[in-house]
Amino acid sequence: MIKLFLSVLLLVSFSAFADTFEDYKKMQDGGFQGSKNEWTAYKADTQKGFEAYKNIMDKEFAKYKSDILKVWDVAEVSDNYRWVEYLNNYKIKKIVDFEKGTVTVQVVSDGKKPDFTPVVKDLLTEDSATAFGRDPVSVNTDKQLKEQVPGTVSDKVKPLPIMQNLYSDKPMNDNQVNGLAKQLVSGADYSQKPSEKTGGTVYSMTVKLPEDIYKKGAEEVRPHVQTYSKQFQLDPALVMAVIYTESRFNPMAKSYVPAYGLMQIVPQSAGLDATEFMEGEKRILAPSYLYNPENNVKVGTAYFYLLYNKYLKGITDPKSRLYCAIAAYNTGAGNVAYAFNDPNLKNKYNVNTALPAINAMSPDQVYNHLRNNLRYEEARNYIVRVYGKIKDYTE
Repeated sequence: MIKLFLSVLLLVSFSAFADTFEDYKKMQDGGFQGSKNEWTAYKADTQKGFEAYKNIMDKEFAKYKSDILKVWDVAEVSDNYRWVEYLNNYKIKKIVDFEKGTVTVQVVSDGKKPDFTPVVKDLLTEDSATAFGRDPVSVNTDKQLKEQVPGTVSDKVKPLPIMQNLYSDKPMNDNQVNGLAKQLVSGADYSQKPSEKTGGTVYSMTVKLPEDIYKKGAEEVRPHVQTYSKQFQLDPALVMAVIYTESRFNPMAKSYVPAYGLMQIVPQSAGLDATEFMEGEKRILAPSYLYNPENNVKVGTAYFYLLYNKYLKGITDPKSRLYCAIAAYNTGAGNVAYAFNDPNLKNKYNVNTALPAINAMSPDQVYNHLRNNLRYEEARNYIVRVYGKIKDYTE
């Protein structure tokens, strides 16, 4: 347990790195002294950019759901654990569930049972660039952000395998893909039901994913985790535990907060803070940027570093600070402070006023307090899931 604890923290040179960031912040703050109007305008432009971001996403998501509901009785969409994609004018639906370990393909048909083999083959050969291009919400959001919000950071989504690498350590040729597709189709479970929306029939097939998908997923992202864990002085096992908890290594993970990718980066919080830290300016990160695994891991590790070394630096015990940083990655440093502050305090989200209570507790007391007093159940469970998973990735 002691070895794990020390491995997680890797605090040997944290203080020097933190001092660098504090010096940088002083320099940045100094640049705005005597120019309050510039600072106000800068903040207003950033806020305006995110209002545009949210408006674009809301509009595109509403249209997407409307198009789905023209064919399907329920609008199923991607989330952090499930990648959902529609083809053939929404008549084909593919659901890859990285949490349950299943692939489900559903087809709305007015005739006989369809041949699922071409759909499964398409799924096995699809890469992340193709998947992004088939996602109208992400594509249109990306396009409009670049048109409407100056300084938006976008990228070309890299064509990385999504499914094939879960079944094979090497790229498969066409014959191998055909053989695997037929094998999966022949071994699947099938069902059918009437479609209330179309009057036709919904044919479904479900097949299990390989049992070692998390191991394979970890292998895919490990080089990026190693690189940026070293740069931002975090234990790679901690970063892996965050990725597992956030997305189950689903490269197309999405929530409509919005949050994107392996570490579920929220552009308005983690994205802004990490880009300011790394580039000296708050930048709005488009979906295409965050769907690239390397970008996503870089931003996520930088943000965790900031939580530990800037926002929560007043917590004196390193283990207590680690617990609070894990919780803050999910719910924000303000909500962590809320859990410790006096309920009668005017600003219950102030970290500084929460420090005396946190520092008066032992690490175990801090952990238990977070487990029982964080505002949201998701955050209360999150700290258990992440900290409990670190041991699985500790070498």
